[in-house]
Amino acid sequence: MQPRMFTRFERAYRRRRFDFCPWFFWDEATAAERRAQLDYQAFLRQRHGVVAGARCFLSPAAAIISSEREPLTLGDRCFIAGGAYVTGRVTLGSDSTVNPYATLRGVVSGGAGVRIGAYGCLVGFNHGFDQLDSPIFQQPHTSRGIILGDDVWLGAQVTVIDGVHVGSHVVLGAGAVVTKNVPDYAVSAGNPAKVLRRRNQDL
Repeated sequence: MQPRMFTRFERAYRRRRFDFCPWFFWDEATAAERRAQLDYQAFLRQRHGVVAGARCFLSPAAAIISSEREPLTLGDRCFIAGGAYVTGRVTLGSDSTVNPYATLRGVVSGGAGVRIGAYGCLVGFNHGFDQLDSPIFQQPHTSRGIILGDDVWLGAQVTVIDGVHVGSHVVLGAGAVVTKNVPDYAVSAGNPAKVLRRRNQDL
């Protein structure tokens, strides 16, 4: 059977669909589209130190800035959607997802099943600002890193600041600003985020 030929508009639509709904890619992509994705991952691996497991999708419309010294490392079945900005030493376990326009920078380490909603912001470093006689942009960065456990859902526009440890099986409500550690099974929301309840306890 001859492969289907797509019109120019169909090809453009398909690229956008996969960029911004990447969970469809491995079920719907043609053989040529799959080869192109694997070629792109090979380029990122060879030139920028990216390590991606099986059946990952990394959108070419995302800004993935990686290096051998600070690599991006992904387990199996992960995706990074279009518009995302990922730079620094970022590690995510299997079945983890970075949705459109999310930002992960610095040192960020997540377990399996981490779901980062659109416009989320996790920055695992900070600007120094203790020296009053120097502009902030000239002061050294500090980094304690961000740690996320397994099975964590970050709603849209969640911000997690440097040094925070989020436990496993946690839900962070949309718009939460997470400034303190979050225990396992917590549902946390607000600015600053507070634990509203525990998923493993009766209400």
